[in-house]
Amino acid sequence: MLTVYRTVKAKYTHEPLATEGARLFGGRWNPKGYPLLYTTSSPALALVESLVHQPRVPYEKLPKLVLFTLSVPDDAITAFSPDELPPYWNDERYERTQWILRDWLTNSATLVAAVPSVVVPMSSNYLLHPAHPDFAKVQIIKQEPFPIEHRLWHDQDRPSAL
Repeated sequence: MLTVYRTVKAKYTHEPLATEGARLFGGRWNPKGYPLLYTTSSPALALVESLVHQPRVPYEKLPKLVLFTLSVPDDAITAFSPDELPPYWNDERYERTQWILRDWLTNSATLVAAVPSVVVPMSSNYLLHPAHPDFAKVQIIKQEPFPIEHRLWHDQDRPSAL
């Protein structure tokens, strides 16, 4: 079994394995219409991946997060290293990156695709394909509040402590 991590905004903890947001809006690795569950290799990476999408939010308005620790069957993982991906895999805009995993998205031969994190390229994000039969075997091991340490966040109006 593979242990992965996922942050969820506190108001959505009733559906921690939901893929509807990814299906409706798409993401780096999936276009609209293709649901995925985005998870990471560590709690720290889960936090960084969440914070990178909040660049101008004042600390006091950051969402309350909950960290989910999941157990995932790892019988087969499709892994992609940065060297195997096109040079634009880490573009800031998603239009070009959403179809890189076209074959895996349309034919879920494995439950998990391991891809490099754009934020921390030497770490992995694990994409879980909800259409794969083993998705039903994903288990929530733990759920806990995941406070954001205020020193990680510097509002433009507040001087840095450094």
